[in-house]
Amino acid sequence: MMRRKTELQRSPEPPPDKAKRDVADNGGSRRFALRLAIRCRRLGVEFISDRIVVGKSVSIGSKGLLFKASEAFPPGQVVEAFIDWPMRLYNGVRLTLVVEGVVVRSAGNQVEVCIEKYEFRTRAAVGALVR
Repeated sequence: MMRRKTELQRSPEPPPDKAKRDVADNGGSRRFALRLAIRCRRLGVEFISDRIVVGKSVSIGSKGLLFKASEAFPPGQVVEAFIDWPMRLYNGVRLTLVVEGVVVRSAGNQVEVCIEKYEFRTRAAVGALVR
């Protein structure tokens, strides 16, 4: 029995102009349409005691977050967003995704943030006593 050598075929590369447009549109990462509750605040010396702004995510990826907020954020503003993550840890422990980044676009109450840092944090169970 003789085996034939077969060459692996590569998928065709997208046209250069299409690849550039996709990278520009989403920061080079894939975005997922997730509608999740968000609480965010401005960061900076002048915003030490700034209030929390609530909103909902529109899409999220490893490099960017698009959300609708109860008020506008100007481009260049550094923000920290707390996102109620839908998945839970093994024991049912709830998670919050915390992202920090710079607002790159803002139109009305829709805000796009370039993510610079992120981490998952655990949340207390509903009804848990905090001492």
